Amino acid sequence: MKEGMEILIREDGLYISAPFKQGEPEFIAQPVTDLGNRLVHYCAPKNPASLDVHFYIAEDLLFFKKFSLPLKTSNLKEAINYQLDAFAPFEGKMVHSFTAVRDKQGYNVCLYAALEEAIVPLLDEVAAQGFKLAGLFPESQRYVTPRNKKKEWALLLPGRFPKLLLFSGHRIKDRFLCHNEPTPDELSSLCPGGAAYRPDPPAQSGFQDAAVLLKEKALLKELNLLPASYRRPDYLRHVLIVLCLLNICALLATGAIKEYKILTLLQRTDAEIAALRADVKAVEELRIQEKQLSEAIGRIETVGANFDIIRFLEKVTKALPENSYLDQMRMDEKTGDIQLQGYTTDIAALTAKLDTLGNAKLKSTSRRKNQTYFHVEISGP
Repeated sequence: MKEGMEILIREDGLYISAPFKQGEPEFIAQPVTDLGNRLVHYCAPKNPASLDVHFYIAEDLLFFKKFSLPLKTSNLKEAINYQLDAFAPFEGKMVHSFTAVRDKQGYNVCLYAALEEAIVPLLDEVAAQGFKLAGLFPESQRYVTPRNKKKEWALLLPGRFPKLLLFSGHRIKDRFLCHNEPTPDELSSLCPGGAAYRPDPPAQSGFQDAAVLLKEKALLKELNLLPASYRRPDYLRHVLIVLCLLNICALLATGAIKEYKILTLLQRTDAEIAALRADVKAVEELRIQEKQLSEAIGRIETVGANFDIIRFLEKVTKALPENSYLDQMRMDEKTGDIQLQGYTTDIAALTAKLDTLGNAKLKSTSRRKNQTYFHVEISGP
């Protein structure tokens, strides 16, 4: 990580400090001349190209305004640039920056601005000596550190007119010009429950020493007034964006390849199913035929030894006398006995011929309508 230095621009001059320099900050009174060479001498023997320079502007030299913009504003930056001359009390080119917080009513905007003619010559001299300009911030941003992250807090910067700044976490909410330093009661009403800081606070003033904030690293995420021509490209950000895009492309390509493989497999499966459909139909028909044949074989097997039923009927027909008729013939599945039922006009002749049928006996007879009905039982083998 590169080392750096801080240059605080105030009405009376510049205050230069760096972590590798011990003691009080070096002061350069107004008017400031030959700033670049002085910085080279101040940093020796370090190489200027190895140092980042953070510029800070005293709140007395900055214009601050809080206002609102409607939610339908399509481009906040363009809207503020368009109205900048109407907002700021300066004539000429300006450097500016803003923060915007959205709520239900609109965008709450906090704007900082300063004249270029008081700032840009100093930037030019420093950049000409090979120093890297890291940013141009309001003085209050030096005190915005992780200590008060997600907390409400206040900062009082003394000067010709003391300025009380209210923060929510690392974002500025409002700034007030004070004719006198606020009392503890006024502080509690403006920043209820929050810590209040001040450089070198008097005893019993209700303020904490802001020096504890300067010992920590400033976040420096917002309100950078540095002109675009001096800003270094954020290579890390660009690399991260490229890597993110590559990851997205790789993810999309992987998904597309998987989807293509799935579609190809589905098409191949459909083709194989279509090719097998005819064979499946033929197999199904063969199964139906097999079932029918199995049922026929089963019926034949149940007949067993009585398969020659035709000859038996022929034998019974010859044995029955003339004018004799069969109404019913049944076979007992368990015993194999055959039951013959019918009628005849000559029961005596029928009885005489029963011996020709084997082990046969007349079970019963009855007389109805001038005919004799008989029941003959032939025992099985």
